Amino acid sequence: MIDVLTPKWGLTMEDAEVGDWLCVVGASVAEGEEILELETDKATGAVEAPCAGVIVEQLVTKGEVVEPGQVVARIE
Repeated sequence: MIDVLTPKWGLTMEDAEVGDWLCVVGASVAEGEEILELETDKATGAVEAPCAGVIVEQLVTKGEVVEPGQVVARIE
């Protein structure tokens, strides 16, 4: 199982708010596919799948605040 981590976009990024999930649990994803939107105080971006597989867990919900390095999903 592979953890999907919150990226750190820039030196000053301390946290981000979870936006929309772009896939659902059970969905097949390709490496590099956008799976989750995040919003920081300076930008909005997407978290990409680090590998191909199936989303087996979504560990955060829309509106939740996450920190860089935090696990947001798992792919098998």
